Amino acid sequence: MRVSFWSVLKGVLVIVVLAGLAVVSYGTYSRLPEFLREVGSSSPAQSVAPGQEVIVTIPKGASLSQVGTILQEKRVISSRFVFKIVALIRGEQRNVKAGDYALRTGGDAGEVLDLLISGKTLMLSVTIPEGYNVFQIADLFQQNSIMSRKEFLALANDPALLKELGVEGSSLEGYLFPDTYHFRPSELGNGKQLIRRMVQRFLEVYDKYARSTAEASGWSMLQVVTMASLIEKEARADEHALVSAVFHNRLKLNMRLQSDPTVIYGIKPMGAKITRADLDRKQPYNTYQVSGLPPGPIANPGKASITAAVKPADVDFLYFVAKNDGTHQFSSNLKDHNRWVNLYQRQPRTQTR
Repeated sequence: MRVSFWSVLKGVLVIVVLAGLAVVSYGTYSRLPEFLREVGSSSPAQSVAPGQEVIVTIPKGASLSQVGTILQEKRVISSRFVFKIVALIRGEQRNVKAGDYALRTGGDAGEVLDLLISGKTLMLSVTIPEGYNVFQIADLFQQNSIMSRKEFLALANDPALLKELGVEGSSLEGYLFPDTYHFRPSELGNGKQLIRRMVQRFLEVYDKYARSTAEASGWSMLQVVTMASLIEKEARADEHALVSAVFHNRLKLNMRLQSDPTVIYGIKPMGAKITRADLDRKQPYNTYQVSGLPPGPIANPGKASITAAVKPADVDFLYFVAKNDGTHQFSSNLKDHNRWVNLYQRQPRTQTR
């Protein structure tokens, strides 16, 4: 007995309809008959432990068939065919959202579809603390597998990238705004894009809180961010405007800034013990040895420091010393300052900031 083409076609349609009805009735792919779960599989079934978490990237503009193929290749589902049937029966074929998802192998087609429709994509994050310098950020990027330390530092000193981003200076030091940045796992290979976001965030803050005042005062963006970086490394609590006043007042009087963090920038890790040899070392950033601002920032300042750099407090302070409680004691003359140094540090110094 010969079977006609139309009879075969009708049989296939019946299987498809039955699959759809099963999905609608039971709501889950896992309850479909075994032979239906294998229909449309483009590759032999492989043994894979169910429940293993995998990261799946759904590209923007991907078709339903492409999504099904990606899910099947990642072993999240066994059949792209059934996944497509579920989506079509539910009328959700155009509602899958692009992004990175944390899914598990051996999943249920309906539940997987729900997740892809929800758009609850997997996001990673990295937090750049205020006052971190490029070397510390490079270490942080490497620890978070965003990019290697070497690659980050190369980009931070790339003249072409600096020109593209429109920042002044010889590196991105100072322009990598401290904040928490969220990104997709698929963006891990594009640390350069994350750097662009950090600089863009800096420019947004600079434009809002400093640019107009700086231009009115004749200060360049590089001068502002350099001053802000010193304030960031010295100020505690709500002292930013007071520390800024000390530095501004010293500049007006042609006094050296004598900021301790500058003497070890690029030489020792920030926070390392500063020795007499460090203070005496002649290098461009050592504000104990050179007058005026250093040639560039020594860290990446936050909003409070950027604002304070152009809006110092209206006081005549020229000195400050740590009180060992997270704050500083400010003074207008050396006599008072030495008295406070003797009280709080117990080691009087004849030449201090």
